[in-house]
Amino acid sequence: MNLGLRWDHFGFVEENFGAQANFIPGTPGAGAQYLIPTSGRSAVQAKNELSPSFLSTLAKDNIALVYSNNFALGNVQNTNFSPRVGFAYQVTPKLVARGGYGIFYGGFENRGYSPNIGENYPFQFSFSFFQPDSAHPIQFTNPDGSLCSPAAFVTIGFSCVPLQPTSVNASGLQLRGIQFNYITPYTQGFNLTTQYQLTPETSIELGYVGSMARHLEVFPNSNLASVVLPPGTDSKPYLPFPDFARGGSYAATEGSSYYHSLQFKLERRFSNGLNFLGAYTYSKVRSDARDLLNNVTGGYRAPYIPRFGIQGDYALADFDTRNVLHFSGGYELPVGRGKTYMSDASGLFGQVVGGWSLNWILTLQDGQPFNIPCDVTTVAPGSGAAFNGNTGACYALLVPGQNINGGKHNVDQWVNPNAFANPPAATAVGQSDLGPLGGTANQVIGPGFHRFDFSIFKDFRISEARYFQFRAELFNLTNHPNFSLPGFSGNGFTAAPGSLDFRSVNFGKITSTRDNPNDPRQVQFALKFYF
Repeated sequence: MNLGLRWDHFGFVEENFGAQANFIPGTPGAGAQYLIPTSGRSAVQAKNELSPSFLSTLAKDNIALVYSNNFALGNVQNTNFSPRVGFAYQVTPKLVARGGYGIFYGGFENRGYSPNIGENYPFQFSFSFFQPDSAHPIQFTNPDGSLCSPAAFVTIGFSCVPLQPTSVNASGLQLRGIQFNYITPYTQGFNLTTQYQLTPETSIELGYVGSMARHLEVFPNSNLASVVLPPGTDSKPYLPFPDFARGGSYAATEGSSYYHSLQFKLERRFSNGLNFLGAYTYSKVRSDARDLLNNVTGGYRAPYIPRFGIQGDYALADFDTRNVLHFSGGYELPVGRGKTYMSDASGLFGQVVGGWSLNWILTLQDGQPFNIPCDVTTVAPGSGAAFNGNTGACYALLVPGQNINGGKHNVDQWVNPNAFANPPAATAVGQSDLGPLGGTANQVIGPGFHRFDFSIFKDFRISEARYFQFRAELFNLTNHPNFSLPGFSGNGFTAAPGSLDFRSVNFGKITSTRDNPNDPRQVQFALKFYF
């Protein structure tokens, strides 16, 4: 048995000269703050660069301007104690049981460049302007609040956008933030496995492996409506800070997830020229946390609406893969000098018939889930947190009795369009019926991943220690295409228009493969010299 205790400390990201500010949303007039450090060359200079418009707009929206002695503009957790326990017990001479439990803390995830509180005003600043409703264009305002342009024409350029902090009109300014009392994300990992020896070379293993993660970092964003809004409604009056940009980037440690799996392994160590390893996993992952860099699910539908929140998007994780099978191995053909057959072969004949070996890797995996959105507007923009340009405003409902994978179920139409329907649109501001947000996230499973790699090696011995090895390696031997998800755009590919619109003729259409440019069968030859 092993017992252990670990302590971790993860500090806040700091800017050397104090050139950062942190927006703490809180509640208007009771906790909403805009923090700027009191020390640091840039921070001290910033006190003289705040525009009158910015100061008055903070006061108007009940956001307190605070010069903080906390240089990092946030507190981190100092109680990250993680116990670990593991055991192994020999039940019989051929049967062993093993298990373990541990807590594992993690710092900041690989979140990319956002939210970066060093981009906050007055150190850097950006503006976000939205249409008040579908009938009116985006409008720019001057630093004094007057109308600069009735519409956002390209020809206006920067004429309506101030480039000096002291001239900034704070209307539409984006405020970025990170949770002030940052709770360190952690995972509880646990497993119980049994291993049985079938022969001196072969063993099987069966086990349960799981984990539960808490306080995962998520991007719910800030300054979003906390009520459902009917389509066409101007969201600005319902924002907690209506004079600043809607949906400013904000990171919080609010996410959670679980992973449960049944795992089976069959292994043969090298003996009589043969070794192999087969592994099968049946698992399920559910989460309301997104992959911060490679998210394909989209944003949160209603992170601040009571009875929904980010937990309303708790569903299959976008990396959930239900069934995974891997089988790899190698086999030295029992032919040639010292082998079972033709063991006395020598000379040119011995070089030809001996020294052959085969190797393979087989991978069979189920597909990963993705979303089918509603194809009509059921709620007004303003309550959903945008992520990679997608607010996740509404997800389609599943039609009872319809098979999601019915119909063609190929690259022309991977999903059955008759299996989806739109929810009714919202009809009243703040209605208690949250049906217009739609059904569960990640309703559909995409194409799987199937690949077989194979190689043939041939050794030509010169002496005991020196030999040439010829290799013929065949990747994706069966030339099997592994398709991307419908609606996937990236890596030089563009999704078919309407591929996620269940009333479009292109619905479910797939236009790219998953592991491009390594999709087609590839054959390569190599010659190596060992000495």
